[in-house]
Amino acid sequence: MNISLYHKHSYLNKGKLTTIVVAILLLFVTYTATAAYHYEPDKTPENVQKKAVIIKHDARLFNDATGFRGSSAQFMHIYFLMKPTRHTRFSFRKKYDQGNRVAVSVRPYKTGRPDGWLDKKSFVKWNTLQMIKLEPQSGRKLAKIFKNRYCAKLFGKKGKVKRGCKVLGTEPNRFTSKTNFQLLIPVFQKRRKTYQGGFIRVYEKDSAVKAAHASLKMPTPSRLHRHRLGYDIVFVVDKLKSHFTPAMEVLETIIKLMQQSVSKGKDMPLRIGVLFYRHRGDRNRNSSCVRGYLTKWGQHLTADVNRVIDALASEKPDTCYDEHKNDAVLDALNRVVSGTQWKDNHFKSIILVGDAPPYPVYDRKNPMRLSVYQINKRALKKNIRIITFKLGNDDKAFRKLALDTAATNRGQYYNIPISTNNIQMFKPNLLKAMTNEWQMLEIAQSLVDNSRRENTQAKFRHSADIVRLDNQALLSKYKMTQYQALIIQARLPDTTEATAVAPEFVKGWIPQEIQNQSAVGEFIFMDKFNLKTLTNALGRIAKAALIGSEDGSMAFIRSIRHVLAAQTRVPANRLFRSGESLAGTLKKAKILPFRTDILTFTAQEVNTWKPTDYRRINTVLNEKVNILVEFMGNPKNSHYFGNTRHFYVPRAFFP
Repeated sequence: MNISLYHKHSYLNKGKLTTIVVAILLLFVTYTATAAYHYEPDKTPENVQKKAVIIKHDARLFNDATGFRGSSAQFMHIYFLMKPTRHTRFSFRKKYDQGNRVAVSVRPYKTGRPDGWLDKKSFVKWNTLQMIKLEPQSGRKLAKIFKNRYCAKLFGKKGKVKRGCKVLGTEPNRFTSKTNFQLLIPVFQKRRKTYQGGFIRVYEKDSAVKAAHASLKMPTPSRLHRHRLGYDIVFVVDKLKSHFTPAMEVLETIIKLMQQSVSKGKDMPLRIGVLFYRHRGDRNRNSSCVRGYLTKWGQHLTADVNRVIDALASEKPDTCYDEHKNDAVLDALNRVVSGTQWKDNHFKSIILVGDAPPYPVYDRKNPMRLSVYQINKRALKKNIRIITFKLGNDDKAFRKLALDTAATNRGQYYNIPISTNNIQMFKPNLLKAMTNEWQMLEIAQSLVDNSRRENTQAKFRHSADIVRLDNQALLSKYKMTQYQALIIQARLPDTTEATAVAPEFVKGWIPQEIQNQSAVGEFIFMDKFNLKTLTNALGRIAKAALIGSEDGSMAFIRSIRHVLAAQTRVPANRLFRSGESLAGTLKKAKILPFRTDILTFTAQEVNTWKPTDYRRINTVLNEKVNILVEFMGNPKNSHYFGNTRHFYVPRAFFP
């Protein structure tokens, strides 16, 4: 009896043990399957998910890390890199991340199972927050990508390729290319006047920029359309004085004449814009003049000229008049130069109309320390000519804005005394200036058409031939002055590299400038949420500066700490600590993903500030916030790669 009981209990124990072992095995298998697909976004130190840009036409998005089943991965499509979680990384990485494949997702910040795996040779990593876009080609050589950074720097300085320098790719000539594309370049590394990156070929459709599929056949524009030059004009107008209404009438008349001229057979695309500016009011008196804007777009550059005419007609003169000697002229010009989407093959001009000189460099109402030299330098990089109309007394600053620049970019200066009788002199002077501009554009267009004909004479093959002073016959044929010839030459496309083709993807070094001409424009890559977070933070810091101007440094520091604590959920006493700059704190809080000069002050430095210093910070940040809000509200600034929406905000917009 005892023996049978023993065997019975032994049988029961073995059954329980088997059940437990089976259960453990089932749990193990289930957990293994779950953990194998437990992935998370692979992020940069700035908390931005890393991206993979497809650079091969035969790339595939595989279903798993080892198999051969999958779907086609489109050329230039962007995927988001993923990595196994900590536990998955140690336990199952060998099984599920073998070979040369990396897990990716179609949309950013996904967790769990990846959408697929990519072969490492089929993509290039793009882990940067910044992008560069090639600037207009007029006035500079076509950019090249070099294997060596030294070669890129040398080419940027001298415009020549040194023997032994390997050229990996050449920028396509936008005047002769059969495809309507733009080039965006991710920045892998930036060193002084060179960038390391690669060509990404994209085309523009409506207002969104999307990656071009390899099999997509782009429409081929007509020969005339490809070589057609155009004109971009932005009127920058002072808004405060009694001459505002007659000036608006003159501008409206001029714009209508230009529109009629184009409609009478001149095959020249015309885009016009208008920006209004005024003076900075005094906080201590006449507060009604402080409210509102400092600079304001009446209408961005548009081919619909009637919209500009409507903007001029609807704008009214300000009711607040203040006795002041200066206006925010440089602020307005800086905004137009930096914030306007100029066309590559267009002549670019700014028509400045004002009656007061700009603020001096070190004036308290010039917090950004803008100068005529800075504006001229930025305008020269983009080949923008400044034509100034000074109403009233003669002004050196207006004269220098037009004339103190390179001969190839020199504008015109007009001084028109103000009185009841001679205000109408403004109209014929402006008409004369614009007539000269149209004449130069017609000559340039004729030269471009002639230089593109297959059987053209050799003297038209290079744009430099038009400025040979010993060839008076050529100058007289087109009725050019030497002044006009220099300007036209700087804006003609370089035909010596017209046969260059677009590389699919070339990674290497590219110069930031080519012979003192800007080759690239820099952009910050941000999604809408992060951009709004940054904008809100800058706005609240601006308000904290007002508190500091009245209650002192400790009130300012406390306000900043509370602002950051509300956004980061970090205790206030751990933010903006002693010895740490505000920019460093914002970067650590993952709000500011780049370096900035205006926010490099520390808490100790704040203790030495005067009320004017707080007001300067408030003014600068408020202006930046207004520009960023306006930028986000414009649907044309919303870009897509694949189905993912992003903003490429010009670097100049940030403080």
